[in-house]
Amino acid sequence: MKKFCAVFLALCLAALGLCPVSLAFEGAIYEIFPGSFADGNGDGKGDLMGIAQKADYIASLGVGAVWLTPFYPTVSYHGYDVMDYCDVRPSMGGMEAFDEMLKTLHEKNIAVIIDLVLNHSSHYHPWFTDACTALALGKESPYLDYYTFSREGGANMHAVPGASGWYYLGEFGHHMPDLNLDNAKLRLEIEGILRFWLEKGVDGFRLDATTHYYGGHVENNTAFLAWLMETARAIREDVYIVGEAWTDDGTIARMYESGISSLFHFSLADSNGAILDAVRTQNGSKLARKIASPFEKGVNAPFLTNHDMGRSAGMLMQNIEKMRVAAAAYLLSPGHPVIYYGEEIGMTGSGRDENKRLAMVWGEDAFACQSPEEADQQQKLQAGVLQQESDEASLLNTYRALVSLRNAHPEIDAESPEALDLGFKPLYAIRYGQTHVLINMGKKEISLEWQDAARLEQIGGVTLENSLLTMAPWSVAVLSNFSASQP
Repeated sequence: MKKFCAVFLALCLAALGLCPVSLAFEGAIYEIFPGSFADGNGDGKGDLMGIAQKADYIASLGVGAVWLTPFYPTVSYHGYDVMDYCDVRPSMGGMEAFDEMLKTLHEKNIAVIIDLVLNHSSHYHPWFTDACTALALGKESPYLDYYTFSREGGANMHAVPGASGWYYLGEFGHHMPDLNLDNAKLRLEIEGILRFWLEKGVDGFRLDATTHYYGGHVENNTAFLAWLMETARAIREDVYIVGEAWTDDGTIARMYESGISSLFHFSLADSNGAILDAVRTQNGSKLARKIASPFEKGVNAPFLTNHDMGRSAGMLMQNIEKMRVAAAAYLLSPGHPVIYYGEEIGMTGSGRDENKRLAMVWGEDAFACQSPEEADQQQKLQAGVLQQESDEASLLNTYRALVSLRNAHPEIDAESPEALDLGFKPLYAIRYGQTHVLINMGKKEISLEWQDAARLEQIGGVTLENSLLTMAPWSVAVLSNFSASQP
């Protein structure tokens, strides 16, 4: 077992030193799986050059940041088994390509967030291979305590190659041995990794598997996050760090005590999450109550799906009206909403992970790349970016309009949300100060009296005439600058 860290000390440091600070960017985040996004050198594989060359497209979405899944040296297609935390895979273009991509995105005022995998390394990482060699030869190694070795087997314990009778902890498989995050020298290594990327100009990190750092020990996971935040902010005060905590809202609220910038809001996402459930059951009112009850600390990170989930377009039968209101629910929520690449055009993919990371559909040969080799599904989407660009009613242009609406209304983040019950179960209604966000999540038209609204912005068919607000099925409205009287 991993040794537990000094929980209360770290939490006290968090309370003293990790008060909210300004962050490196504002607005939505665009998640990119680099190997499936864009081919920049013509070899048929996604790379960092392709991301740089598609910077104009990314900027056209109106997002404030890009999150890149791992691009480090690895032997897997997904990259979560990291062999070197301070290098870039040659097939991605190497460090030169990273630097050019970083510069290009920054010139577009887009921040760059990179995946940081600290729960485990690759079994080919020099730390691990050196430790295994030492065990096999009966020698000492400074890296032996970077991992959890034992003479006892058991669940998630794997035999050390060449060292009979020795085992190591690898919760995610033999190829990804768990790191011992209590080791002081390893923490110095982590500090060096943070410093390397932040001094290079990276704006933040996405942390993988934060609930697995110390198994199910929430206090220890939280204490490590507190140390990590304090360490990162000592290097760059406005660093943004968002954590994957695939767990319930109560546990997420406890982990926010670490002072972490954001945690993904998993209960909103995926096939059984609150957003898609609201669309399926046409119960916008219930969803509004949930979204209007934010976590007390941190900046929320709502999302619809990510690289580990089946794509929402398939769950919604590629129905553009339902995809519109699902998008509106998270893009017009407080925090930093996260768009998974291809979500904005309605890409599909389910089943094994490779299917959830299929190649971006550009609708043209240029930049097209191959899907992961083990993918066993074909992409169902026919109309790619090129085709949707010229269609005003396309999902792509709907996403652009929604993000633009969000960017035009900073009160969505600045004001405390209040859910409103306006008498219609399908009607999602939240007030942010003097701005209302309304979403008709039903298949029937909704009409209601609305007094003193000075401005209506809408998507999908909404009118306001003589104080009568009429919302078409599956439509979105933002009403602002009205008097203090209630509608």
